[in-house]
Amino acid sequence: MVYNVYMKFKNSISFLGRIVVFSGLSLGLVSVSTTSVFADDAILDQNQAGAISQNCASIKQSLRALQRTDARTRAYLGAAYEKALSDFITPMDLRLINISKPNANLTTIHSNIIEARQEFVHDYTSYSQKLEELITHDCQNDPQNFYHTLLDTRAKREKLQYSTEKIRKLLSDHLSAVKKLEQSIGGEDGNN
Repeated sequence: MVYNVYMKFKNSISFLGRIVVFSGLSLGLVSVSTTSVFADDAILDQNQAGAISQNCASIKQSLRALQRTDARTRAYLGAAYEKALSDFITPMDLRLINISKPNANLTTIHSNIIEARQEFVHDYTSYSQKLEELITHDCQNDPQNFYHTLLDTRAKREKLQYSTEKIRKLLSDHLSAVKKLEQSIGGEDGNN
């Protein structure tokens, strides 16, 4: 009977693995797109301010493209995290409890994933609002304040990246714990 617990979720393990991999790939996109042309000083010199003013239209176009990409990535990751929780992690935890074989490690990781997912939603919302503020800021006439807002936006994006990495690690930890459980259950009653 215990053997059936992990057999039912065997296909879900590969789904969870795909989420872990995609989370890592999307992080690579996030970190590449936050590279800076200017030093992270709070004060721009005349050349830097002039470059921002002169290229304002193209900067805003790039930021809008980034915003669209981020929204798609967030929608995909949010849906994938929800699917992992509702279709795999929660049912596995409940099934183990129902058959009187609770696994404290899986339950702890499950709780940590729920908390990290809430953190991710909060961090994305905060970042998204700051990015929208950056896009609507007048970079042509006020490059200095635009740059301050850009630095704030980058800080929020880094925090969002950390949240995504945290969830990816927790999903990876959960996958490892399930595989370890699978091995122990396979040895316990392998042909049931």
